[in-house]
Amino acid sequence: MKRNKFIKISVTILLILLPFLDMLRTTDIRHFELFGISIVEIFNIMLIGGAFIVTLTKCNKKQIIGIICYLFLISIYIILHYNHIITFDKNIFQKANFNFITETFYICRVYLLPLALLFVLMNNRDIFDKTFYFRIIKIVIFIISGSIVILDILKISYISYSDTHNFVVNNLFDYFLYQGDFRLLSARGWFDSANELSAIMFMLFPINIYLLYKEGNKNNWMLFIVQFIAMILLGTRTSAVGSVLVVATSFIVYLILILFGKNEMNVIFLKRFSIISLICITFFTISPFMISRLNEGKADFSVRNVEAYSELSVERDKSTLSKLFEKYKDEYLINELFLKLYPFENDIDFWIKIASRNKVLNNNSRIMKTDIIRRIKERNNNTMDTYLGMGYTLNMMDLERDYVYQYYLFGIIGVILLMSPYFVIFIYICIKCFKYFKKNFNFETILCLMGPLLGMLIAYYSGHVFGWVSPMMWLVVTLSLIFIIVRNNCNKDMKDIVKLEKENIKKLKKLI
Repeated sequence: MKRNKFIKISVTILLILLPFLDMLRTTDIRHFELFGISIVEIFNIMLIGGAFIVTLTKCNKKQIIGIICYLFLISIYIILHYNHIITFDKNIFQKANFNFITETFYICRVYLLPLALLFVLMNNRDIFDKTFYFRIIKIVIFIISGSIVILDILKISYISYSDTHNFVVNNLFDYFLYQGDFRLLSARGWFDSANELSAIMFMLFPINIYLLYKEGNKNNWMLFIVQFIAMILLGTRTSAVGSVLVVATSFIVYLILILFGKNEMNVIFLKRFSIISLICITFFTISPFMISRLNEGKADFSVRNVEAYSELSVERDKSTLSKLFEKYKDEYLINELFLKLYPFENDIDFWIKIASRNKVLNNNSRIMKTDIIRRIKERNNNTMDTYLGMGYTLNMMDLERDYVYQYYLFGIIGVILLMSPYFVIFIYICIKCFKYFKKNFNFETILCLMGPLLGMLIAYYSGHVFGWVSPMMWLVVTLSLIFIIVRNNCNKDMKDIVKLEKENIKKLKKLI
């Protein structure tokens, strides 16, 4: 009992503290270190590490052997990975600064720590039931969404689209009159990253909608409204557009379940959900975010200066080309940040090719980043880059597409070892859902399954899930929640089958 109590308290503190630790990452506290590790990270390590060690004392030999084998494989990979990346030619990309401790700590902090939490949650199903998850998720949504909305109203929220900690000048009440740059109106509270926050909110929103349906009290309605508004205020595609898509999908799923007789129509819920959703969607459609996004496709990609291309194809002298490129970089739609990351003089042929192609491609930051790292890998010309990666300490910009980014950092072997556990569990859950379809074809299972599914999808389209501590923690939580739900449903189905068989046997005996 003491062990269970310790595990539950540790995990509860961890999950409730996560939003506050994210806020602390924007302050000078992040610079306070102990043995070279940030105080903020030490909280995560201690709480998860403690719960993990205590959980091990409850495990059988087979589980412990499995963990030892996995850690052995990870250790072998880290050694091979690091011995490989230090052979990288730094003349190709001079920002590379390979360091064994930094590289290993990143892998442990970002991948092994969430996996340790997943192990704790999966192996303590008697402690962490779905009631626990629902309670924690409501608290966390309240902390994140409430702080974003309140701080925005008070005009002391950080702007989402700002690397610096600049406060918003206009709040949500100014949405109706504001005519300026929509990015200045975006708000992320006191959190460190709007993109990470968007991924978390996107994963938790379907669960919030289910709780609204299940409980339907005033607190649930308030929580739904506040999260909806907070996701619009964040202003990223994931949060703003995602909020509308999740609401629309949930509404359609509910109607389908009613049609198939899996749910009785709750007229009060349906009316309130529809009205409030329409109000929030109306707020979204008149927001500067939506207006600016609609006008984004109207950018001018035509050739405005023919000389920029004719001279580029004729001149071949390095210094002349460099000056020419600097002069016409705006015509080519090449961001200055990319030239600082990967200088023109470092790879003239590459940049001439980029400047000569369709400007629509150059206007897309994800495509540009991917093209640069692909070129770096190509120039390094080492087959093992494909299997062992080029390392986190290559110091390449985030590609905003997690699977692609992690492939270049850790290679195929690294991706399989570090990321496959999440997909194996998710696929297992999906198989169970289809195997016991009747029991799992319900509003609870479908909406809670959407959580991890959306996390895995958004990892490809906009990134900031895999390779980022907090989003991965919440991916683990949503995975563990749906695992519990599906497992309970399957067990109920098995009990029904056993009960039916017993009744059939009794009937057969009477006939005999």
